[in-house]
Amino acid sequence: MEARRILDFGTMRNARRAGFVALAVLMLIALMTAAGLHAGTTAAGTVPAGKEVKNPFEGRPEAIKEGDKIFDTKCSECHMDGTGGAGPNLTDDTWIYGGSDAEVFETISGGRKGGMPSWKGELSKDDIWKVIAFIRSIAYKK
Repeated sequence: MEARRILDFGTMRNARRAGFVALAVLMLIALMTAAGLHAGTTAAGTVPAGKEVKNPFEGRPEAIKEGDKIFDTKCSECHMDGTGGAGPNLTDDTWIYGGSDAEVFETISGGRKGGMPSWKGELSKDDIWKVIAFIRSIAYKK
């Protein structure tokens, strides 16, 4: 009888421990998914972080022209002609949140605290890439 009680206690303790581990794993997966890090994926409307992501419209004249039109209607109020205004200068190589294509995409898509609005609800991914292509076309070349 005593051995049975010890065995039951051990089984119950192991079951409780397994339950806590399972709960912790599920919470970790949920947090990673919410952060856009689960299995190398990203949150909806974003691109993978890193300098290796390249703009699919880079250097394409038609895309640059379309990006110019989008910039004029959505961005010029703060960034003027790209040289800055209420928003920072976009023609130099100084970028507050990083200047890689992926980082600029994230800034446009998700916005930034302190003034930069999120455009992912209004601009498609292609439109954001075209705006980036336009910005690159007006950037100061050393």
